[in-house]
This record gives sequence, structure tokens and C-alpha cells, in this order.
Amino acid sequence: MSHPNRVVKRLLEDRIEFKFYAAEKHLQVLCDMEGKGETPNDSRARLNWEIEIEELLFNLLGAMDSLLDRINDRLNLKLESRNLTSIIVCKKLRLKKRNDLIKELWDLLNPRSPIRSWLKIVTELRNTATYRSIVNVRFAKGKTHISFTDDSDSDLEIIPYLDDRIQRMRDLIDTIICREPLLGREYPQKRRSKYVGRKLR
Repeated sequence: MSHPNRVVKRLLEDRIEFKFYAAEKHLQVLCDMEGKGETPNDSRARLNWEIEIEELLFNLLGAMDSLLDRINDRLNLKLESRNLTSIIVCKKLRLKKRNDLIKELWDLLNPRSPIRSWLKIVTELRNTATYRSIVNVRFAKGKTHISFTDDSDSDLEIIPYLDDRIQRMRDLIDTIICREPLLGREYPQKRRSKYVGRKLR
């Protein structure tokens, strides 16, 4: 087990890992709330759920933003901070004949593609959450189903959904980092267990 000071140092020096750590902390809070029976069915509990979900989405997409910043810095793209969007970085790398590095990211975000990829949907959820509720509570067959309003195609409830998106984002970022030694981490990433601290029923 890593010494606590080493873990803190790793998180402070690797912004990508810091963002994943923050996202997973918010997921753990959601798990804890659900474990105590605090669900979005109750308006007071729903307020806390909305706060945690919005922060989680902010940090999850922040992990990608941190990778884009690292790509810009270490591959000398010379883009200004305000231009560090996934699309602009992908286009810049394509001009440098580095399609190999960002193929999966481009496939997920290509504005010409009619497919709503998981990354497009997560981005839409984060953007929508800034001005309205994204939690959908409905009743079917005597059971409560709590999901996101903007991803009606998903059968997953909120906690498994967010856990899945965190893992997908980690896999995507790891794939990109593994292809370019200059993007490597000083510290190896820590793998986590499903649903962070506990199993769901």
C-alpha cells in the first residue's frame, strides 16, 4: 500500500489522476447516500444528489481537459488555453499526422458523425446540468427507476451509469497515453474496484 504522502504527491502532480480521484470521491458519496436510503425520490436528498452528480461530471470531463493540456504542452501544439477543446486538439494532431494518437477520441466526438457516443452524451449531461435538472425519477412495475433525462437509451441507473463512464474515460485516456511516451505519467495509475467502495444490490 502506498504511503499517504506519496499518494497525495501523485495526485497533486498528475492533474489527470487528480480529476479521476475527485470524480470517484463524488461517486462514493452517491453510493453512501444510496446506502443510507437517501435517494432522489426525496426532494432534500435529490438536492444533494444533483450537487454530487454535477461535480462528478465536471471532474470527469476535467480529466480529458487535463489530458488535452498535457498533449498541447508535451507535443508542442502551441494552442492557447481557450482553444483546448477535444475537436481543436484532434484537428491539430491530424495536421501533424498523429491520427494514431487520437483515433478513438475523434471517432467519439467527430461532429459529422450522427452517432451520439457515450462521450458526447456525458458532455451534453455536464452542459445541461449547469442550468437544469438532469435526474429523471420514474416508476415502472412497482419499482423506482432513477436515470438521466438526456440518455434515455441507457438502462443503467445513475450510480452504475457514472461508474461505467468513469471507467470508459479512464480506458480512453490510458489508450492515448500508452501510444505516446511523452504523455506518460510519472506515477502509474491506480486501478479501482467497481463502484469504488461497495457493491450495489
